[in-house]
Amino acid sequence: MKTIALTASTIEKGFKLYRRYTEFVLLGGRALGEVVCPVILPFTDDPATIRAYAEQFDGYLCTGGDDVDPAYYGEERHPACGEGEPDRDRFELALLRELIALDRPVFGICRGIQVMNVALGGTLWQDIYAQAVGTRTPHRDTDEEGNTHHTVYASGNLARLLGKCEIRTNSYHHQAVKRPGDGLVIAARSHDGLTEAVESEKLTYYKAVQWHPEVGPDDISTVLITDFLKACR
Repeated sequence: MKTIALTASTIEKGFKLYRRYTEFVLLGGRALGEVVCPVILPFTDDPATIRAYAEQFDGYLCTGGDDVDPAYYGEERHPACGEGEPDRDRFELALLRELIALDRPVFGICRGIQVMNVALGGTLWQDIYAQAVGTRTPHRDTDEEGNTHHTVYASGNLARLLGKCEIRTNSYHHQAVKRPGDGLVIAARSHDGLTEAVESEKLTYYKAVQWHPEVGPDDISTVLITDFLKACR
């Protein structure tokens, strides 16, 4: 049985994670004919516990959530930058440093691509509309059924994995990768040039997408989650 650790958001006196993330992991297990156990990671500042987390599980999924504090990538907060989650930022970045050092499998979704980029020294667009690098219509798709209205152009390994260069996705974000972190290459872009996926050239499996494959999962979603699970020891 594989165990997959998932990060979560904070709420008063607890943690929050949409059920669709755990269902996404279970979907991948069913597609592979394997038993997969998703586990939600509680936050901690204890280095020994974080190190134990990094050694304990077969793979790690960085989920969506609020904006990463721009101080972590050396910028002042833009007025359009959203509220952050200080405890989550501190925990996830510490965990990612351990995972990177151990070369463990990591997959990221939405905020996940952003915090994974920051962990490798990359930067973010704090608001793609206020900073005039994205157009609102394709990046603020509010269709909660997961219908795919957003065109994304994949390249390299991602295009080979998907078997095509042009795909349709959903889109629910106002931030994006600006400068890729150390060893990261852009694996997909939107029509206006924004980064939609990254992968590491240095690490064995460190990949992330900006869209939400767990929302209304389709064939592309299944390919992504099974690719991740296959990489998990």
